[in-house]
Amino acid sequence: MAELVWKGKHDPYHSHATHEQQPATSTPYQLSTSSYYAPSAPTTPTSPPHACERWANRLIQGDKCEVLYALLADFSESVDLIYIDPPFMTGRTFSYGTELAYRDTWNNDLDAYLQWLYETLILLHTLLATDGSLYIHLDWRVVHYAKIMLDEIFGMSPQTNGPGFKNEIIWHYQSGGHSQKRYARKHDSILLYTKSARYCFHGERIGERRGTHKRNHMRKEVSDNGHVSWTIRSSGHLYSYNENTPMSPTDVWNDISHLHQKNPERTGYATQKPEALLERVILASSEENDLVLDCFCGSGVTPVVAERLGRRWIACDNSPLAIETTRKRLLAKTLQQPFVVQHITKTPTRDASISSDASTSSTGFITEG
Repeated sequence: MAELVWKGKHDPYHSHATHEQQPATSTPYQLSTSSYYAPSAPTTPTSPPHACERWANRLIQGDKCEVLYALLADFSESVDLIYIDPPFMTGRTFSYGTELAYRDTWNNDLDAYLQWLYETLILLHTLLATDGSLYIHLDWRVVHYAKIMLDEIFGMSPQTNGPGFKNEIIWHYQSGGHSQKRYARKHDSILLYTKSARYCFHGERIGERRGTHKRNHMRKEVSDNGHVSWTIRSSGHLYSYNENTPMSPTDVWNDISHLHQKNPERTGYATQKPEALLERVILASSEENDLVLDCFCGSGVTPVVAERLGRRWIACDNSPLAIETTRKRLLAKTLQQPFVVQHITKTPTRDASISSDASTSSTGFITEG
């Protein structure tokens, strides 16, 4: 299989260059909880319940590799759906009003960026459940490198009937800007990879309604009551569809608009994505109560949509501004599940009121005394 090589390439989590072996789950990093928000009192942080009897979603501030490594002990092969919108290596600095949101400069060092992305994807692969799916949102700058990198980590099936690559989704949008020297760049790419041949996919949930206008060479029929149906004969069989039948979704998404300046969804956070985009991903590739992870949550679109659709979630970002933006956005909604705000610490800290077993379980919290 072809392999992408860059200066300084190494796998810090394995002694051998294979991803069948998992990174060690012991870690010097711990997650400490600073705030707990319950659905009954969404704007006021409270104390977590004794022994942490209920699941709570997690909003975590910290470097993504430290956070993901800390999650391994409880969540290795447990995450059902991962969506990430990492930096694209644009060479730019992004702002939120007058504040710095994040830097995407990398000193023009492609090798450093690729190593950073590689380490991220290795940990995400380990956290992903056997029947889980990964969506990674990129653009023209690095998507071709990412695809080769993901083939190495996830494996490759030439007919896409095993683990690995499933789709390159083109998100086509209308936005400002044009060029006199090239075609205007008006799309992003979203790569879909799965860990095995068994994975969740519900195209019927997101398919466009067939409607009443003519499509391809189907025959249109109108009933006495005005309802439209479509028929087509293929391989000796006659197939019939009505106007409300959802069509199979394609890998070109041109019906979801880029967020414009006056869009009510806008928080002001740089590179914010529309909720409709994440709604499509989550509906297609997860079930209610499944666990969704986003380690570059930015403005918080993934946890907000996951919360609304009844999924559990873990959202992370290195930027305190991103965490605060996401926290406020969540609290402006109706919470279905409690959530905690956490951060990374290298020194284990335990609350005396919580048992040792609870503090390390997937429903437990390490709180600061």
